[in-house]
Amino acid sequence: MQLCGWKMIGAVSTPVRYWIRVLFPAAISLFPACAANPPQDVNHLCPQCRSIIISPAAQLPLIAYVKVNPSQSESAFIHVYLEGDGQPWIRGRWPAKNPSSRQLTALKLMMLDPHPAIYLNRPCYGYKFMPEHCSDELWTNARYGPEIVDAMAFALADFATQYPGKRWVLIGHSGGGVLAMLLAEKVENVAAVVTLAANLDHQAWTNIKGFAPLNRSLNPVDQEPLPANVMRWHFAGGRDLQVPPQITSDAAASDSGSQFFFEPEFDHSCCWEQIWPRILRELDAQLTGTK
Repeated sequence: MQLCGWKMIGAVSTPVRYWIRVLFPAAISLFPACAANPPQDVNHLCPQCRSIIISPAAQLPLIAYVKVNPSQSESAFIHVYLEGDGQPWIRGRWPAKNPSSRQLTALKLMMLDPHPAIYLNRPCYGYKFMPEHCSDELWTNARYGPEIVDAMAFALADFATQYPGKRWVLIGHSGGGVLAMLLAEKVENVAAVVTLAANLDHQAWTNIKGFAPLNRSLNPVDQEPLPANVMRWHFAGGRDLQVPPQITSDAAASDSGSQFFFEPEFDHSCCWEQIWPRILRELDAQLTGTK
């Protein structure tokens, strides 16, 4: 078995596997794109995905899952899917030991997408064993902080060298939509941002929900407007109790270059998969100038 340039011979015992995962984050940084063992649920939903560990610094490695087939080489766009916040807190009181999403809404949407696509986890998400330098601050107060955004921007810059000339379509569900907007400011060749049920003004969101403010996080509504050539679509559900649609609509209204779409019967997770193929077709038509 080959592990990111290190050859492992024979069976590896459970204790040895544990220490490999604990002690290797620094070694992983020597290999910016190397195979990872995906969690079983991701592997089940996307058996054709190639898992990659990217480590801009040993402290903040992240995992991506790549669904790009050779037959898609002519496509001008790569769709990048960003998952929500998962479970940052336990019962709203204690920081979770592992915040990774259980629902994987963004991944399920990616599996309906015929385009070349990348499922990009934020740092510290998607691991069975948490990397050493992942503190719970990174998925609570600083969940949209500069450290997170910079690490993900580094990952996309690394992918840009592997797929030269491609343009990015950033697609985020819930908190992933917040990160999509923040990444669009830092990443070159972004064609569009699409958000679903996203708390695009997290200060207004924490105020309405009575949550502690995310003081170490960047807020999309406080940033400079994106360039006019970056299309942005924001969707919200009328039955969404986690991110009230008014949060999304108000944020979209503050950005003259964005469009807001309201689905009155949808909630936070349901039923985006039902309309996703249609949204993708309309997105294609807008980006390619076809009908």
